[in-house]
Amino acid sequence: MKDILNEVILKLKSEKDGFCRITHKKGWLDFLKDGDFGFTPDKLHQMLRQVIKEFPPRGEKLLYLRKRCNFTVNIKNIACRPEEALERFITTSNPDKFFNQVPIGGKKEAIDIGIEESETRFVFVELKPWSSSNSPLYAIVESLKNLIEYRIIHEEEIPHHKDCKHYSEVNLIVLAPQSYWKDYGLIGSTKDKINIVKTALNDLMSEFNTNISLMQIEIEKNNFNLQCQSLKPNAENRIELSKSDAIPALARDHWQFLVSSDKNSKK
Repeated sequence: MKDILNEVILKLKSEKDGFCRITHKKGWLDFLKDGDFGFTPDKLHQMLRQVIKEFPPRGEKLLYLRKRCNFTVNIKNIACRPEEALERFITTSNPDKFFNQVPIGGKKEAIDIGIEESETRFVFVELKPWSSSNSPLYAIVESLKNLIEYRIIHEEEIPHHKDCKHYSEVNLIVLAPQSYWKDYGLIGSTKDKINIVKTALNDLMSEFNTNISLMQIEIEKNNFNLQCQSLKPNAENRIELSKSDAIPALARDHWQFLVSSDKNSKK
């Protein structure tokens, strides 16, 4: 199975003689200075469709709206994969219409968190942990890749799980703890940098017909680790979450906007 995102990035690099800012932190920080992604929204859209149609989504559980509530801890009761544990806690800390690890492309390719807002509107959430080598630009492109895969599944009538409707509106959120956004220069940044990001998100919104928001959650990693350590794992070193383990700070009404495309800016 091809890594769709890496294939798209390679094609974008070849189009501009290797100039592409998706894969490195420096690329993102340079983008905050001049507003140049290293590609145009229409070129990204074209490349995503081209690669996804060449390697279409497949799998028996495509778009299966499921909830996974367990994660593995080490001998100190700290999550082996912090992003996975954070995702499980977010899903547990929100209503029933929150889902996670929704299969979108095949094998392990999945939407981190899906939110059914209504019969016609859905949200894809791309989650990043406290620290990550994947920049916000990488996360945005990853979200757009998921969106195009979703659309192609319906356009091409690719078999998928019967419980997932065809939502006429799908919006995107990149969600991460405050420390992630600080590391990538968005918290404490100047108004000019925020405006650069907003302009770029508006350009992507116009091309892809979706609203894109960058949002933060306020939970320190040390406090999160303490929360994990307070729970008892099973014999396989896995913790199974229940509603009583919900963390109020992870509820959606506590998420905070950093910057978004214009339609969501006053939400």
